[in-house]
Parts: sequence; C-alpha cells; structure tokens
Amino acid sequence: MTRTEVHEPPHTVSSPVRLTERLAALAMSCPVHPSIHLIEAAVSDWAHAAGLAPDPAASWLAGRAFARCETRAVTLLARWLTWMSRLRAEPAALAPVLAVAAGGGPGTTPPARAFADLWEACAPRMSDAWRERFTAGLSTGARPVGEHAVGEHAVGEHAVGEHAVGEHANAFGCLLLDLVEPCYGVEVPAPVRRSPQWQALVEASGDVTTWCADAAAGRDGAAGAFLERSNRTATEEWVIDRVATRMEELWTAARAIPALTERHGLGFAASHEVTRVACAFLTIPRAYLEWLLETPRYRHLG
Repeated sequence: MTRTEVHEPPHTVSSPVRLTERLAALAMSCPVHPSIHLIEAAVSDWAHAAGLAPDPAASWLAGRAFARCETRAVTLLARWLTWMSRLRAEPAALAPVLAVAAGGGPGTTPPARAFADLWEACAPRMSDAWRERFTAGLSTGARPVGEHAVGEHAVGEHAVGEHAVGEHANAFGCLLLDLVEPCYGVEVPAPVRRSPQWQALVEASGDVTTWCADAAAGRDGAAGAFLERSNRTATEEWVIDRVATRMEELWTAARAIPALTERHGLGFAASHEVTRVACAFLTIPRAYLEWLLETPRYRHLG
C-alpha cells in the first residue's frame, strides 16, 4: 500500500491551502477502470429499465474505486451507487426496500424493484451476519444529509464535530463499504471484522466517504454546510485540515491490517482477500475526493 503523506501537521495552516497540497495522493489523477465507458452505458441501461434516473457520476466513482477489478464488480457497485442516490433523495422508499430485504415481494416502486434485483445479485452468497448488518445500516445510511448530527466545537458561526460528523453520521459511508465484499464476492472473517483495528479502518473510511458525499450533495448537514460556505478562509482551512488528518488516520489503520491477518492465522488466499477489501476502503474515499474536486462548486479546494 502506498502511504498518503500529510505535508503539514493539522491546525497549523496560516493561509488557505488546497487539498492537493496537503495530500500527496491527490497530486496525481486517480486511475479509472479501462472499461468505464462500457460500464457507464450498461449501468445507464439498467437504471432506465429499473425506472431510475441514470447517474453517470456513479459509474465514474465505481470506476475509480475499483479501477483494477473485473468489470462485473465495477458495474455492480455503480448500480448500487445509482440506487443509493435515489434512496437518499427519496427516503420514503425505505420501508418497501426493507420489506424486500426481509423476504417480501419487490412491490411496484422503482427503488424497491431495483433493490430486489441488486439484493438477488449479492445477498444469497453473503452470510446472515452481513445481511443483518447491511439492512440495519440502511435505516441510517439512507437518511437525507440534513438529518446528520454534528458535534459541539465551533468554526466561525457553525458547530462542528471532531471528525465533522457525529457518532452515527458516517452511516452512509459504512453502508457503502459493506458493499465492497459482495461486489468482490468475498466476506471478511468475523474475528477480523470485529477487531479494533478493522473497526478503526471502517470508521475512518466511512467518515471521509460520508463527508465527501454530503459535501457533493450540497445540503446543510455535516460537512456540506461548511463546504457550502467554503469561500470563507477559516472554513476552507478547517475542511482541508480535517480531510487531511482523517485520511492520514485511515492509512494508519490500513497499515495494521497485514499484521492483523497474520495474528488470526489466515492463509495466503484469505489474507489476500481481506487485503483487497482493505485497499478498497482506501480507494473509495480517494475516489469521492477526486470527484468532489472535479465538481465546479468545489474545484477551488483542489
């Protein structure tokens, strides 16, 4: 794994700096899957057939997050991202979706029908524990951004938390991370998944992913409120500080994973699969960051 470097310690920025100056990993473009245009077309066809609005950004996010994976995995993740975008915009669709996850019929709403298709492609090969974890995460991870809670520290006139999101506000990020395993066709062994090292990796990745997703949504919850007003020098510096610091914490957590798999006695094949999942937890926030910096609204931060 390539180490992400933080060029300055947090909270020492005296003038506005760009994310690319704080994070060495952002200095070069994120690789994109070579079949991205075919994937985008396939996902667009699927969305139309399911009654969802195509979302080209979903395919490009998936193509960056899974740049070196098989096309099937990228396409599946892009479909999930398209569906999740619709669900976050239409939270009332959650109840029939949960009914499908519980074994009910797909119903008539496009989100529920599309979910039934995705669930059939993923859930049968996953454990009961994964299915329970994913469906539990749906109720919080699909909430509108504006419902996320923030902490008590202040930047200017806004209250913000130590990691920009509250204890449960990274639910969207963790929900997305739960999709890595079924898209890859693997599952992290329960002892590894329950370990403090793995939890630290998941939480850090979930924080950065959620923050970037909220910012890109442009709503008034969590980090979105701050990037909304990012022309203010203090807020820009704080946003860049927190992203850079949390990304460094993410890479610190990832570096503990090889020793963790050895400690649990995983063989070569199992260790390789766990490492692949851990690497995806690094690249998904990176893909969101690059997408965010390409968005005209926030391009000045890059």
